[in-house]
Amino acid sequence: MKYIVISDIHGSIDDLNKIIEIYNREKIDGLIILGDYGGYFHSSSDYEIAEVLNKLPGRIIAVKGNCDSEELNYLFNFGLEILREIDINGVKTIITHGHAYSSNYVFGTEAKIFISGHTHCGMLENINEKIIANPGSISKPRNSIGKSFLLINESSIILKKLDTEEEVKKTIYKKL
Repeated sequence: MKYIVISDIHGSIDDLNKIIEIYNREKIDGLIILGDYGGYFHSSSDYEIAEVLNKLPGRIIAVKGNCDSEELNYLFNFGLEILREIDINGVKTIITHGHAYSSNYVFGTEAKIFISGHTHCGMLENINEKIIANPGSISKPRNSIGKSFLLINESSIILKKLDTEEEVKKTIYKKL
């Protein structure tokens, strides 16, 4: 299965629509969202974001970010948790926003992949036979990569720039 992983939308409906365009064009199976959906804390953009995301029922795996209000639980047709352990193509994976759990958490688990957002900095590293990844932010990047996301296919994870879809870094996870 193919997944797009995003984080830190922060109310940017235009950037979210770019992701949805890629999602549809590339025939992606699922969208993993690592929190911070709307504007900082509760804002009117929350409703626009919810309208777009609720059109993908059953295809979203999501966690809650530090800027997400309790009201979001009522706007979305998918649940928001702080930390989730999921299966990505047969590989145990932990997803979280990153404000409550750091990447060190994965080293005490059987999971092979840890993906978090929060920093707005795209990153993809192999550390001690674990993959530590961050999709960056699709709206407010804080590094030279710019707006970015992760693309996960059957064997690899790719960090890509949002505006050009250029590959920044790639790692194979099936060999772990």
